[in-house]
Amino acid sequence: MVRKIILFVIMLFLFIFSFQVNAKSLQIEIFHINKGKVIKEEPSNDHIQQEVVAILEGITDVYRGFEPIPQKGYMIKIPLEKAVEIKNKWLNTSVNEVIIIFPEYENPHIMVFGTENSHYFFHFDTSVDEILSELGLRFKGQRKE
Repeated sequence: MVRKIILFVIMLFLFIFSFQVNAKSLQIEIFHINKGKVIKEEPSNDHIQQEVVAILEGITDVYRGFEPIPQKGYMIKIPLEKAVEIKNKWLNTSVNEVIIIFPEYENPHIMVFGTENSHYFFHFDTSVDEILSELGLRFKGQRKE
């Protein structure tokens, strides 16, 4: 009987721990570049995950700018619940995390993390308004197309 209780407690602990690890790993982080710190964390949800997939499918070109990480602006790190296979003329990998980069006075671009922690920068033509709305964000100075 004691053995069953101990086994139950261990199983319960492992379940709770794995749930907390999974929940934490799907936290979206909003990073203020000027301040050099994360200013907000939000849990991810299915809608944001779908929007990220749409952005990945809307990649239009490799980012060719001199500074892919600007000195002023914001970055939103979004881990993906399930890796997404992206195959286009710029990328052929499984993506498990993205960072949407919002330079102070330019349109956003994206940093994509693929297999083996490789990372790439791309332009995209998908709107980020839904993601910003879900996260309760509005960045000043964003250029509209």
